[in-house]
Amino acid sequence: MKGRILKIKTGYNPNSSSIGVDMIVFFSAGAAVTVLFNTIAAILSASKTEKIVRMEESKKVRVLSQQELQG
Repeated sequence: MKGRILKIKTGYNPNSSSIGVDMIVFFSAGAAVTVLFNTIAAILSASKTEKIVRMEESKKVRVLSQQELQG
């Protein structure tokens, strides 16, 4: 006589508690938040760097213009 599968439960140890399924969600959400945070940080850093470069270029142009006016 062969047995049959009545129900399949997912998770690390689903017979003791439901925390096994929740842990997968927590790890996935943590990974998603990490990726989102790093993406936003990279975008803000790039925009700040671009702003600094523009300011330095405008200072160089002002210095060159003043030198032309003087001599």
